[in-house]
Amino acid sequence: MEGFLNGGKFADGSIIADEVLETHQLKGGSSKEGPRRGVGVMVKDSQLYASTGGWGFGAFDGDSQVQSLSTQERNDCYQ
Repeated sequence: MEGFLNGGKFADGSIIADEVLETHQLKGGSSKEGPRRGVGVMVKDSQLYASTGGWGFGAFDGDSQVQSLSTQERNDCYQ
């Protein structure tokens, strides 16, 4: 949270994750959590990811632990 509160300045080691879940509508207008559809991740490491502003990008489909982004897609994330 420090990076968000500090004007977008994130320290090395920062991780931002975005989890996408399926939702199921219930009677009465409420909903419940369904299966995970995917996870997007950004990792700050200024040395390892110097060519992309210090950020590494990844995406995982469903509950998979296998990276689903190609090199080009990771570069597109930076752009």
